[in-house]
Amino acid sequence: MDSFLQEKQDERLRALLRRETLLQSRVDREDLRYSGLKDLDSLLELIAVRFEIANHLMAHLDPTRSTPEISSATAGVIREKSIAAVNLLEELHSLGISEDQKNIIAEAKGYVEVRDLFQAFILRGGGVFLQTKADDAAKLKKVSRALNEALRKFIAPDDRYAPAFKTEQLPGFLRYLVNFFLPVLAPERQAEPPYGIEEGEQFLLSSQRMTMPLSQAIYYLENEVLPRLERDLNENPGSRVIQHRIVQVQERLREYRSITFRTRATPINLERGFYTDWLSRYTAEGELLVTVPIAVQFGSGTNLDRLREMVQTELVRRLAGRGICPALDRDYRFRKSLESGRRGSSRLPSFKIDARRGFREIKRLYPALNCLEDKNALRKLVSLVSGTGRKRSLKTIEAMMRSESKTYPRLP
Repeated sequence: MDSFLQEKQDERLRALLRRETLLQSRVDREDLRYSGLKDLDSLLELIAVRFEIANHLMAHLDPTRSTPEISSATAGVIREKSIAAVNLLEELHSLGISEDQKNIIAEAKGYVEVRDLFQAFILRGGGVFLQTKADDAAKLKKVSRALNEALRKFIAPDDRYAPAFKTEQLPGFLRYLVNFFLPVLAPERQAEPPYGIEEGEQFLLSSQRMTMPLSQAIYYLENEVLPRLERDLNENPGSRVIQHRIVQVQERLREYRSITFRTRATPINLERGFYTDWLSRYTAEGELLVTVPIAVQFGSGTNLDRLREMVQTELVRRLAGRGICPALDRDYRFRKSLESGRRGSSRLPSFKIDARRGFREIKRLYPALNCLEDKNALRKLVSLVSGTGRKRSLKTIEAMMRSESKTYPRLP
């Protein structure tokens, strides 16, 4: 009997697979219902059970053999579960967590277990299952060309533009019209370029309130604020302040639950963040954004950070649906299908793809793309592309892509 069939009869393995299915269903349900909300404990538990499955199957191998026998089906399961666990862990670390909560993942109760399971997997020789480097020369050339073009698209500094006119220098009536109709696009006393933030000039931004989608605000008020106030009231039953605060929260919840939203039949595709941050206070999917009293701190970022994000997003869009990365192509097909609902677009599906997740999938196949995550390497790449012609920079990038070797993922 095939070794994988024997392992499938293992009650421990069946229990782990059932647990993974339940956890994945819970994570997907919360993600869909609450506009991408992440429950850290659930995600770490899902990562842990995937490493447990991989370790359980790896334990059946004979470490004394130089080439232990293993069926292709078993190897496929080990590879699938371990890669899914590593990708999800990397996704957690790349979330836009505020500066005052940078250590929240490493301090979570399930993180130590995940780290130990990952180390056990590597010590058993599981690193070989994470090495899925793509060697197809034609595909490598497509990736190199896409990276070259993405860099060239954004290589010119975008913080040096001067305003077409100064509003305060216009004649009286025209100045009044501009101030009335274009107070945001053409404000008076605009600063002179450059407008961006260079390396070493970044700073912390803080706010006592956070903007979040309506569904997340309801979840926060219902599951965090209201229970905390009720506990405070139990400890101090006569407090008028707490009673009044509970009434306010309940009224706010009723108001939020009464709001409904419908997506556009023909969505308008503008640059990322246009609607969200300025015009209408809605998410890209059409959900209302509201503010809740949560204090947060974020780093301002720099010109190089902005360039990296734009290049990575452009690279993912150029490679989506091109047969380069199976996981990215699956996401592209989903975004284009009717099943994607408000998360997709039949006209411009590449603009709906999760660019960060897509970049991680491509980077796993082409590890040379780690250069976009390292600031020093990115500076050298920018200098190369800006200082040479298109053909020469393409040849250099191809050589870099070809020479890079795959390394194992590491936990911080």
